[in-house]
Amino acid sequence: MSGESTNICPKCLSSIHVRAKKILIGKASPKSLFGEERAGYQRKDQLAVDECKLEALSEPPLEQFLDGYYCTNCEIGFVSDCTIDS
Repeated sequence: MSGESTNICPKCLSSIHVRAKKILIGKASPKSLFGEERAGYQRKDQLAVDECKLEALSEPPLEQFLDGYYCTNCEIGFVSDCTIDS
């Protein structure tokens, strides 16, 4: 993962304090849980297994752990855009 342009923190826009890390994501999106996106339940800042590309997921039962990044300056975890299923 080193050397990729995807390791830039979305908050501080720097890669100085960013390191590779396994990221724990949600088991299911609100759409999967409730059948629709409802106001108050939509999580724009979180990610769930059913919102990821299959090739980004690990084998069960570890599919909730993704290769991602963590910014020690901003204290946030994030994944690259190529992980998210559009």
